[in-house]
Amino acid sequence: MRTRRPVFARTVMSLLVAILGGLLGGGTSAFAASSVAIPIFGTVDGSPESVYVTGVAQITSALVKTDAKFHHPRRVIQNVSGQGLSTGTTYVTTGQDEVMRQLVASDLVEITFALSPNGAEGLTSARAGLASFTLTFDVSTGALTGGTATVSTP
Repeated sequence: MRTRRPVFARTVMSLLVAILGGLLGGGTSAFAASSVAIPIFGTVDGSPESVYVTGVAQITSALVKTDAKFHHPRRVIQNVSGQGLSTGTTYVTTGQDEVMRQLVASDLVEITFALSPNGAEGLTSARAGLASFTLTFDVSTGALTGGTATVSTP
């Protein structure tokens, strides 16, 4: 799933999920959240140079009953940085994305993010990166149990 939404839209979507979960779930819509920190790394290719990215992604998941099925909204907070392979320029990214997925034992979640040089011209030189997460869950409790992550070019 490759989506990019403004902060306002994500906030509205989160509130909508919480409200719908409360209405459809009979009052108790969310269970205890679980969280894992996953090392993330990889190379984003492009012009003017390829960038090696490394850092930690904090994944938080809460089991929500939105209808007859249980779903997991995953909150992904990335705080990663990279280094240009030709010039050594420092590249940075920070962001938060939320996705709603059906609860399964293993799930692949892909998120596109902005990667830009650290400095005054950073935003005008931003490029896209793709973070791919394979997350594992205990389907009997809904707990997020672990995962792996990589970065690549979308």
